[in-house]
Amino acid sequence: MSIPADVTSADIVLRAQSVRKRFGRGDTAVTALDDISVNFEAGRFSAIMGPSGSGKSTFIDVLAGLERVDSGTITLGGQDITGLDDKELTQMRRDRVGFIFQAFNLVPTLSAEQNIELPVSLARKRINPEWKAEVIERLELGDRLKHRPHELSGGQQQRVAVARALLTRPDVIFADEPTGNLDSQSGGEVLALLHGATSGYGQALWLGTHDPVAASHADRVVLLKDGRAAGEVQQPTRESVVSALGELSDL
Repeated sequence: MSIPADVTSADIVLRAQSVRKRFGRGDTAVTALDDISVNFEAGRFSAIMGPSGSGKSTFIDVLAGLERVDSGTITLGGQDITGLDDKELTQMRRDRVGFIFQAFNLVPTLSAEQNIELPVSLARKRINPEWKAEVIERLELGDRLKHRPHELSGGQQQRVAVARALLTRPDVIFADEPTGNLDSQSGGEVLALLHGATSGYGQALWLGTHDPVAASHADRVVLLKDGRAAGEVQQPTRESVVSALGELSDL
């Protein structure tokens, strides 16, 4: 996919170039990713959509260094991560990547504040108190820090997960169906916060979703089909996403 005219190479945080990935061998081999090239820019919220089997899950796994590609390159902040060993990949994910999951993945015995701090604590790094205070204020969690997950609503739990992802100041955040367990109002609030945090803090946000309403909060939607990039929807609305997915199914 071509780079928009107003985007320079310096803006690109994450780049996938001619990426291929196959599973299995011989006649049973399946091509999950087939020569995909996509750029993700700083401060931009991108959603990725496609029919079942389009390669979305595999794509997020290779972008995050959870799966290795068969060919092609993935660069994060100018560093080619496809050649890193397992230890280096683990450190890269810890230091430069944030994850937000549908199931929240909070530790039930820890308070909201302890859950937010957990990745930084595990990395044995110093928590920046000013940055922590800003994230907590932006996500409106100040009066919930001492609560454990079961004492929080679904929307509040996901806000804690968002704060946890932001605290390390990652280059890119991967959000996998982050509103799947939320009602429509809470889901909309979380997506609006993610969009604001992304544009405000300059991170690239990757949203994997099946929901056209969720995708409409993004700046663009990247479409996949049969492991290939199949176009984009810029400044998406629910209607334009539904239309694009319909056209994709007709191809």
